[in-house]
Amino acid sequence: MADRSPYQSRSFLGRTKPRLWTRDGFIPFRLEVLTPVTIGSGDDISPLAYVIRNDNNNFTLHLVDTSAWLLASQGKTDISAALENGDILRLRTLMNDLLDEKLYSLESVPIAQPGTAQKLIKQIGNRNSLSKAEVQPFIRTASNIVAYVPGSSLKGAINTALIDYLDHGDLKRASQYNKYGYTKQLEEMFGKINDHAMQALKVADIPIPPGATRIVSAAEVRLEPNKQGTPKIPCEALTPSKDVLYGRLFMETSTGSPQITLPSGEKIPFQKLSSICFGFYRQRFEAEFAKFYKLTHLSHIGKALLPIQQRIDEINPEQEMLLRVGHYSHIECVTVTDNAPVNKKGFGKTRTIADSKIPFGWVILSLCTDEEYRHGLKNVEDAIQSAAVRREQAKIARESEMLKAREEQMKLAQAAAEAKAKAEEERRRKEQEAAEREAKFANLSPEERSIAEVAAPEATEAQSMALFAQLTKLDADLQKKAAEALCTCWKRLGKWDGKLSKKQKEKVSAVKAILGK
Repeated sequence: MADRSPYQSRSFLGRTKPRLWTRDGFIPFRLEVLTPVTIGSGDDISPLAYVIRNDNNNFTLHLVDTSAWLLASQGKTDISAALENGDILRLRTLMNDLLDEKLYSLESVPIAQPGTAQKLIKQIGNRNSLSKAEVQPFIRTASNIVAYVPGSSLKGAINTALIDYLDHGDLKRASQYNKYGYTKQLEEMFGKINDHAMQALKVADIPIPPGATRIVSAAEVRLEPNKQGTPKIPCEALTPSKDVLYGRLFMETSTGSPQITLPSGEKIPFQKLSSICFGFYRQRFEAEFAKFYKLTHLSHIGKALLPIQQRIDEINPEQEMLLRVGHYSHIECVTVTDNAPVNKKGFGKTRTIADSKIPFGWVILSLCTDEEYRHGLKNVEDAIQSAAVRREQAKIARESEMLKAREEQMKLAQAAAEAKAKAEEERRRKEQEAAEREAKFANLSPEERSIAEVAAPEATEAQSMALFAQLTKLDADLQKKAAEALCTCWKRLGKWDGKLSKKQKEKVSAVKAILGK
């Protein structure tokens, strides 16, 4: 084995030249969405991250800033009680009912079918429902929550078709030989990981402008007409639209022109790669159509696919690349022909359909000019920037609301502290007065104490009546003091003059007689 040059990187072992990326390898394209495409982030969102709004039966799901809303809602009794009690079902209902989406919406996504929205709203409001009312969102950037089609998804779909083109049953035979056989056979096709042939192809992520996605239902259908499919949650999907997406891929040019060079020496330029993908995915489209959508109970899906079928028939295989990407692409489109487990039990018997109308995942990647790419991408970026400005304005408004809420909370806290201090001062005052009275009464006889208690400003009617009952038993001096105390007390209680009961009038007369009135 020849010695490796000290200037030759380990990643270039087995190659005579390093990979070369030049302007010639830049390939712009437009992405045409034929059927809904859903590519999730791996995390579903619950009603604690979204709300649904209805404008004349046009429903919209808003991804919201829940933390900001909760901070601004601290003073609201219902919300605070739900948080303290850990009543998530109550909290998500309150959130859907009370949250102001103009302030707290981070991104809005139309819901394609009213029935999908109504089902979610019903699940959110039903405290007895076991449904989490979750939705599968489209993958988004962490920084500015822009949805995008990952370049890795497109490259993965291309890679599957290329593997199928190169495989002639070798992968299946190799995997049966030993557990490492499959990997070894792939290395024969593409080279080892440090110099893999597909490193010659790079596909950039494709930004999606606001409003290009929709929330759709995902329903599983079966070959057997009377069997129910496995329930699936709604998902956010990139849907067919007049708005075109633009992307770019790069092919290395170390061999003089942009292409993938296989270890066998075979060269795969874009035109050939596009034809390979067309052959692979068209065969699968037609096979799926024939197997599922010609059945009576699924014929409505077949009718919806007829315009798609016509578009596929018009494809120029060397300029337009047919692909199937994203979730619900199904096993036949992600496995090679001679190694797909389509004959095993459970495989190939179901399809997942968007809004019960059409399958997921079909797109066409078409070459375009640099000028069209730049113009189209600018339109997308402008739309994204406009949305970012609106989000920033909403953020400023949210922060203002949160500041108001904090100021209100501070006022309430200060008022509560002042009320507490005042109550404590009042308690201490009463304790002091009680102590002083107790000290004053300490040396009095029981009769004198009763008189003093009735003479006090806080004397009750019951105390006065108890003293009156003892009035005739007192000596003349105490009797007069008791009468004075009763007079003072009853005047304060409104029991001395005016409209009185017969018994009270008699009592007042007795007291007056003692006082000589």
